[in-house]
Amino acid sequence: AIMLLSTKSSIWLTVTGVIFIIAGIAVLAYPGLTLESLAVLLGISILITGIAQTAAFIGNTQEERGWVLFAGIADVIIGLFLLLNITPTALALPFIIGFWAMFTSLSKVAAAFSLKKRGFTNWGVLLAAGIIGFVIACLIIYYPVFGALFITAYVSVFLLFAGAMSISEAVFIKKILK
Repeated sequence: AIMLLSTKSSIWLTVTGVIFIIAGIAVLAYPGLTLESLAVLLGISILITGIAQTAAFIGNTQEERGWVLFAGIADVIIGLFLLLNITPTALALPFIIGFWAMFTSLSKVAAAFSLKKRGFTNWGVLLAAGIIGFVIACLIIYYPVFGALFITAYVSVFLLFAGAMSISEAVFIKKILK
């Protein structure tokens, strides 16, 4: 999501990035996870991310704050949906993950242009990360049967990538605030 330029948002981006990386490593370490277990893990990760984004919204007054709240609420809704509908979610997991990954990646692209507008010279790194994440998301959506067979690899790669994107965005924000 487009995060506000504050120390608080930088911390939350780092926290969510670490959560995604830990989740990605867990999926790699235990490839035998069932789709239902993966739905629970993903639901918890997305729910925590949404709570973190919503927390970053509170107390900030910058112009992008509406997008932060929107992304936070969307992640909370998606996370709760996953957790409350485990079996149907497991069957639809490739599509759910694909569309969530697409939304997350597009928000990173928007964040890159926001950083560019503020004069940050390395905004292209975040843009490239968002575009690569979007391509991964399209692969997940386009090949759902294949994706269901190899969903742990897709999810792991995206979670690691999403974690790296969040942490890199936090680093960019810290540099701007100096």
